[in-house]
Amino acid sequence: MRIFDPAKSQRPPTIRLINLVDVLFILLIFFIATTTFRANSPTAVKLVLPEAKTAEEVGREKVERLSIAVSPDETIYLDNKPIALSALEQSLRQAKEKNPKVQVQFSADKTVTYGTVVEIVDAARAAGIPDITAFTKKSAR
Repeated sequence: MRIFDPAKSQRPPTIRLINLVDVLFILLIFFIATTTFRANSPTAVKLVLPEAKTAEEVGREKVERLSIAVSPDETIYLDNKPIALSALEQSLRQAKEKNPKVQVQFSADKTVTYGTVVEIVDAARAAGIPDITAFTKKSAR
């Protein structure tokens, strides 16, 4: 016994385009919305980097790096998570124990006090991490 008998059918089978248009419209809205959110996603810490004539590109080598950022209000972030200055050295020691070749990428807003910068560099050196890369902006001069 056949479920579909073409002899009894009045019209040939067709694909309903209205349903396909609905699905494509939903997909279009989804892609537009996700691209909009992605383009305007805020960064973790907004910084105005100081300028330097000798600024270089970083990231050519594949090395594990820890990112330390200091915001204009002098909040310290280790890999985009806020951390107290007193806990920074211990966290860096733990990272050094996991990977002895770890490097530190350091960026700070240009309004951050020199004392805060020195304390962070001192914490990295006390943890046994001598490789510290400071982020700057290439000077236009």
